[in-house]
Amino acid sequence: MVSNSTGRIEGLLRTWRMRDAVKLALQDERTLKELLSLIDEDDVSVQIRALSALLELVRGANWRLRKKILEIGFKHIINALKSDDVRVLWRTLSILNYLLKNNPLNGEKLSKLVKVLLLTAKTHNGLVWDELIGAIENIRAPCMSNEVAEFLLEKVRNGSYEEAAIASLILLNSGAVERHGWRSVVERIGEIISTGDPELIEAGLHAAVKLTKLPTVFPMDVVMKSLIPSLRRFISTCNDPIRKQTAIEVFDRLRDMVVRYYRVRPREAQRIAEELSRLGLLEEAYLIASNVSSVGGIISLWNDRPL
Repeated sequence: MVSNSTGRIEGLLRTWRMRDAVKLALQDERTLKELLSLIDEDDVSVQIRALSALLELVRGANWRLRKKILEIGFKHIINALKSDDVRVLWRTLSILNYLLKNNPLNGEKLSKLVKVLLLTAKTHNGLVWDELIGAIENIRAPCMSNEVAEFLLEKVRNGSYEEAAIASLILLNSGAVERHGWRSVVERIGEIISTGDPELIEAGLHAAVKLTKLPTVFPMDVVMKSLIPSLRRFISTCNDPIRKQTAIEVFDRLRDMVVRYYRVRPREAQRIAEELSRLGLLEEAYLIASNVSSVGGIISLWNDRPL
């Protein structure tokens, strides 16, 4: 039966008999591998149909089957993510979204995936971008190597805004932000929110939320100098009510994080409030002063500010 099925999937796909192709691929590993191999086809129409069938398959697959597909189809998925065709990219990222759920990646596979996702970040397409963010959300990397973490941090610091957004999200989602990378990630997120690009802003807001889920042990001065002012400016100029409301919610979460940090560090709060005042960031200084009792003297600076 297995030998008779070889080659049949391609014929089914060429006639758009997707359900029959999915049923055949579920029969045994050999036919599943044939479906996966068709993702590498030079004929884009066949490639898209193979991806469509695979997407249908993984939507209804259990964890064990998804894990199996990720293992045997990983190289095909990586190759498809290098495509310039947004139809191929959208389907492949959608498939990856399902496959990564509860399936951690480490070592060489994680390294390859990270690098190809950064390439995909350059594609300016809203649907592709949404699926890309979704795939990143499902990445589980409990043992990210120093090499991968440093590669991502380099992209945060010196990559394009798209690369920096994706690299920041991967680092934050994997819990791989260390003290030496904290400042770079926060500053870059602030820059991303200030770009004016809707997709980038969404990614920046998403990353900012993830910052608030980290333990409040890293210095918060960079949040007050870079990220809070960027968010404040965005909220004041945003004409999209939904995105504006999201930004306000993110701002509130960041404010709560900062207040928690400085309430147990009154001397540091005093110093940063004074520094913010000197920099002209009076609203940021007031945020700290009004929530940390030992810094109340800064409020007089706010009250005496020129109107």
